[in-house]
Amino acid sequence: MRTTSATIPAFILFLTGGGLCAQDSTDGPRRESPAELRILNHTLGSDAKFVTEATPTSPNGGEPATRVVTKPIRAVSVRVKSESSRTIAGVSWYFAVERNGEQYFRIPFITPVEIPAGKTKTFRGEIEEMPRRRPHTVSVDELKNPGNSTAREHVIITCILFSDGAVSPLNDAADADCQRLQSSPEIRKKLQKL
Repeated sequence: MRTTSATIPAFILFLTGGGLCAQDSTDGPRRESPAELRILNHTLGSDAKFVTEATPTSPNGGEPATRVVTKPIRAVSVRVKSESSRTIAGVSWYFAVERNGEQYFRIPFITPVEIPAGKTKTFRGEIEEMPRRRPHTVSVDELKNPGNSTAREHVIITCILFSDGAVSPLNDAADADCQRLQSSPEIRKKLQKL
């Protein structure tokens, strides 16, 4: 029997619309956040952002005119609940998409946030541009049965920073994310205010 394969770009059609996704996974004990913070759900959607844009200068010279326009952006909103007795001041997290255990991409975020002990909070990250994945080979069987291997989007919180400066990593591999979180200027400002 001969197997034919085709190369397709990794353009993820399901990302064209927003949706609410629960984080609780039924496929095993995989942790997607440190124990002190529980991910309730996340939403990928579109939003509009106001930006200032320069218009072309006139042939006579002078200062270029500007105008305010709306620019469409993608944003991920994450709803979490603090399971800690301390206030959380910052979060290092990723928005990731995978299929059949293979990761398409992950986008990192550092977010200053104030989550009091035991409270629920929603924070968000803006996606400037969706990453492209290199084309890969797909079998004819996968093309015939696309429902067997749907892509899954999820949020992974790799490190949380408490208002006292202590951190809680997801695992040993998250040390670099904890260092990025602690050295972030936005997070340092947040800690000074708390």
